[in-house]
Amino acid sequence: MTPDELRSAQRLTMANPERLRLLARLLTHPAGRSTAAGLVPDGADGRPADLVTEALAVAGVEQDLEALVSVGLVAVVGPVASDAAQYRVSSRGIARYGTTALAAPRFLDEPALDARDHEALLDRLVDTLAATFAANAGAGTVDRLVRECYAALAEQVRSSAQLPALTAWLATDRLAAMTEVTHGSPRDVLFVCVHNTGRSQIAAAVTRRLAGDRIRVRTAGTRPVSEPDPMTETVLARRGLDGLIEFPRELTDDIVRTSGVIVTMGCGDTCPVFPGRRYLDWPLDDPAGRPIEEVERIVDDVTARVRALIAEIDAADDPALPARYAGSAVPGLPVTAGVPGAGAGQQRGWLPRLTRPWTAVTTALGGRGQRKAR
Repeated sequence: MTPDELRSAQRLTMANPERLRLLARLLTHPAGRSTAAGLVPDGADGRPADLVTEALAVAGVEQDLEALVSVGLVAVVGPVASDAAQYRVSSRGIARYGTTALAAPRFLDEPALDARDHEALLDRLVDTLAATFAANAGAGTVDRLVRECYAALAEQVRSSAQLPALTAWLATDRLAAMTEVTHGSPRDVLFVCVHNTGRSQIAAAVTRRLAGDRIRVRTAGTRPVSEPDPMTETVLARRGLDGLIEFPRELTDDIVRTSGVIVTMGCGDTCPVFPGRRYLDWPLDDPAGRPIEEVERIVDDVTARVRALIAEIDAADDPALPARYAGSAVPGLPVTAGVPGAGAGQQRGWLPRLTRPWTAVTTALGGRGQRKAR
């Protein structure tokens, strides 16, 4: 399918208003991903009318999600053949239809918004997220965070039309990080590199495909740029993983605090250090500007390290899991038993840094969010 044919197929797919609403619900989901059942809108009383109606509703959402997957606007998290598939909006879906989805009516009788009216879109986003995170964050906190994310992205994003959608994605994830009851879980993994366009994106995509919903993955960059590395996207697309990357984002203390495993790739001492976290430093070449053969080698290297990390995380909970999952064959990903130095041995390089005092610069917003979460 040529690029023009793909765009035409996307327009045809998104002509269905329900798919716009579905994309918006997925974009603002606290977990960043969901099953079809988790995206079925509640009835008037918050419950499905009956089991048959619920089953039909789930089947309809599954059909719509598969249509979105077929044109690259949504990606499957975890093995593609999984019985309970998890879905997430791809970076392409956010860029091309995220803002339009936010402008679509969320329910019957609600008016559509003008996609160019960012202020109205932000107000609607605040309303949506305030309801989602009502147990942990007040409307004022949500409003301040949404506008903080919008202002930060405005300095980074080239196309202003994408700003509301990217704000929805970033604000949702930061609110989830701030309000999670348990911080520092070993199943919350953060991959950090300098620009958040290559190494960290590769690691995140591979982890999402191999681990599915067993591991929550985030990425960040100490100096993020405006878009992922094109050659990295090309190589990941060959392996069916390009939909699992995300827009480059700035490293913030809230996502470091909520992560139990922080993997750095060339960003050195600029990553905050919080007690009780596991820090790994993977010495990887930056794929930016390299020929495709070199990028393929880097992806293979990252894949081997990710497999070893997943096996270690799974083994901590259930010694039987690594044999079942770590070597599982996924199309496009080489099966590697392990990689020298990808385990605990790499932590040595971080040990001296753990003794260095770190003062986290926490904004009033972040402080309030953390106090509420506790």
